Amino acid sequence: MRIDYNHIKSQIEELLTSYGDLEEDTDNNTSIILSGRVAINRSYNGFTVDKEYDIRILIPLNNDELPDVWDIGNHIDKSYIHRYPDGKLCLETKAFMALCFYNGYSLLQWMENIVEPYYYSYEYFSRFGEFPYGDRGHDLVGVIETYQQIFDESDCAKVYKLLQAISRRKYKGHLPCPCESGMITRRCHGSFIYPFINDDYLFSIAQKDYSSLCEAIKEYDKQSNH
Repeated sequence: MRIDYNHIKSQIEELLTSYGDLEEDTDNNTSIILSGRVAINRSYNGFTVDKEYDIRILIPLNNDELPDVWDIGNHIDKSYIHRYPDGKLCLETKAFMALCFYNGYSLLQWMENIVEPYYYSYEYFSRFGEFPYGDRGHDLVGVIETYQQIFDESDCAKVYKLLQAISRRKYKGHLPCPCESGMITRRCHGSFIYPFINDDYLFSIAQKDYSSLCEAIKEYDKQSNH
């Protein structure tokens, strides 16, 4: 289950109640847009951020898409590595956010656990030159790091094998785990990979990420052989 679009209006009302300066800007058949100012008040390691930010939130009404946020007040420096040129924020990888909603995230939880920490991390990084909660890389580095977290597996080679198994969409809990640990799947990585095999949406994301990873490996091999 991703965002519960059957109750999208109640989730919108929940956001508008929690963030009083947000207003519904556009409501059509494909998306709902909220615009306004949000206040962030967070502390970590003795550093407090108490600021307001002007943002636009696009909430798609399509289960295959995820919400996006734009910095419309130019609060985020254009050179910041997690801000796109058009002001859209690079909040997280698609796979990570998709799994959050799959596990029951509401829009309010998304705002509190992903959007607010983004702004706090930006301010912390601007002050200290490092990220308070760690950082995820871009492109395929970010993809690998995401699945390392999802699969609770630090070995990149094993992550690749688990993604490969998902792309083949065959799950046999009593057979050896694709990571080649020697344990059967259900006692090893079974609980981590099964949601991606069982759910069409999560499967499509993992399959696309695996294909991109394979293409990158082929390109690297091609360059190495020249």
